[in-house]
Amino acid sequence: MRRINYRNCLLLSIVATGIVLFSAGCTKKPLDQNPSGEYTTANYWRNQSDVIAGVLGIYNILYTEDWIGHDLYAYDDQSDDICVDGDHPDFKYIQNFQIDPTLQLIYITWPFAYEQIGRANNAILYIPKVPVMDSAIRNRSMGEAYFLRGYAYFVLSQIYGSVPLITEKNVTAASYNVPKSSVDSIRAQAESDFLQAASLLPETYDDADKGRVSKGAAWGMLCKLYMFEDKLQQAVQYGSNVTGDGNYALATHYTDNFTLGNQESNTEILFAVWNKNQEISNVPASAISTYFTPRAWQGWGFHHPTENFAESFEPGDSVRKKATLISVGDSIPNQTNMTTIGAGDAYQMFLGMAGASTGRMLPSMSTTGYCIKKYTAFMPSGDGGVDYDLKQPLLRSSDVYLLVAEAKIRLNGAGSGDVEINAVRKRAGLLPVSGAGMNQLIHERRVELAGENIRWQDLLRWDKDKLINLDTIVGKPKSASPLPPYNGSVVIPSRTFVRPKDYYMPIPQEIIDESKGVIVQNPNY
Repeated sequence: MRRINYRNCLLLSIVATGIVLFSAGCTKKPLDQNPSGEYTTANYWRNQSDVIAGVLGIYNILYTEDWIGHDLYAYDDQSDDICVDGDHPDFKYIQNFQIDPTLQLIYITWPFAYEQIGRANNAILYIPKVPVMDSAIRNRSMGEAYFLRGYAYFVLSQIYGSVPLITEKNVTAASYNVPKSSVDSIRAQAESDFLQAASLLPETYDDADKGRVSKGAAWGMLCKLYMFEDKLQQAVQYGSNVTGDGNYALATHYTDNFTLGNQESNTEILFAVWNKNQEISNVPASAISTYFTPRAWQGWGFHHPTENFAESFEPGDSVRKKATLISVGDSIPNQTNMTTIGAGDAYQMFLGMAGASTGRMLPSMSTTGYCIKKYTAFMPSGDGGVDYDLKQPLLRSSDVYLLVAEAKIRLNGAGSGDVEINAVRKRAGLLPVSGAGMNQLIHERRVELAGENIRWQDLLRWDKDKLINLDTIVGKPKSASPLPPYNGSVVIPSRTFVRPKDYYMPIPQEIIDESKGVIVQNPNY
């Protein structure tokens, strides 16, 4: 596993796969060339091509397995929706609130966040100095850098709370070993970055630039940020920019957000990791599909939904439930080569099910009898291979719709968010609600955004605002499917949440040691 000292993350890193992220085809074999020199910040930012490639180098960090590409999702295992499996003991410690500063996951989140920040800082510092380039591309590139820096700081503030604030000013001064700034200061920086991004980014892109962040992505992140700060009126303001703009309309079908071929032109996906199959492209893919795809279907199956979550869907909410959950006995397309189930494997649960003989998930391959389906797709050849073209949504318009609804309910009372809630429900094929309050809103966010690394952060902010009591949620055991061989068994027993300690992770001990005491530990650790 790669280890990075965050103080050295400010060096610009231009990765070949990042350079061709949106411009594949310039060189047939870009890696099969003799090196002609070494790029540094002093000789790199020369022209428009350098700028485009440098910004794509920031996006490239999103694919990293130990960052956006997967490991951030392990924190959501603390929620009531998901339980963790696999051979990473630190994931299980975090799930059970047995957290200390030396855990591997606690550390590896940090350097990749600052790698993204470091690359963005260089772009923000040097792009204005490029003498000749198209003004629209200059503005767009600056907007992308601001957005990606703001996003990294927002995520850091969610996980650790107070962290060091490193900007382009630190690059100029070569001063990187600085104390933590307050969580309010970090979120103020994220706010400033998103506002800058919103002023610079275009609303839409043509096909050649699909996947870049837009003005709608910046508006959506401002809405989310303001909800974490309890700035409800500002959340409504910027969220309404998204809900009122046809360029960011909800997809016609819920499944379009998670279906190959429907994601690329989907107006609802505001921000995503734009994966591509590595076998057919020099563009990377994140590890998200590997970690969420069931083991019997060529994945590793680390995160398994609970029975409590499966039961949270309304009886008529079949569209979202089928798009979200894989259950024992299910079959999916392009799995024609699966081994036929023998007599010894034919559990009663498979009788009469479509996956009774092929394309199934064996009971032994899931902790709970469920898996998340949103990150699972297979090569159309039917050879069983995972299709890494599947994009990884990080922000969808429906998230923003429901945040606007929540802000309106909290400002003006039950029923104030009915329009936004019902837009989401109508798309799911459900009847409208009337006079919806926080309980309905909490339900809608749970089932609409399931498995998208949102539930735990929602629960934390609601608990801080005393809208829910996390004790009653984490105090309930996590249980498996009632079908055999699971039989409703308890997978994770009752846990204890400690306030305010468990609102944030500790600062990695390795980072404190590297700073020689400049960075101090979070309280209660």
